[in-house]
Amino acid sequence: MNHTQTVQLNRKRAALTQGELADLIAVSQSSISRAEREKTSKMTTLETLLGLQVVFGHSPRALFSSLYAKIEEAVMTRAAELDGILRSKDDPQSNKKKQLLSAMMKRATSQSPKI
Repeated sequence: MNHTQTVQLNRKRAALTQGELADLIAVSQSSISRAEREKTSKMTTLETLLGLQVVFGHSPRALFSSLYAKIEEAVMTRAAELDGILRSKDDPQSNKKKQLLSAMMKRATSQSPKI
């Protein structure tokens, strides 16, 4: 299920109109309409994502799982490139970066989000 369907499904399960959901999270009704029909990743602000989490009790990762997976894959690809650059370095800054990359990998390979 894509993120547009997830927002709409959760809203309908809660018997909310687009206007009511918009009022709850302090956005326009047209913002909710866009969130339910557009497949672009730029359609939602951080405030809207967190508002949806408050209303529906699901993390943005769970609400937008397919979009999250796409973004995670792109970020992890770039992280692997940075890891390759840092592999032969042993200075304190490089070691901190390696620790961050290792933590990212552990989070990425941990269990999937619960909806």
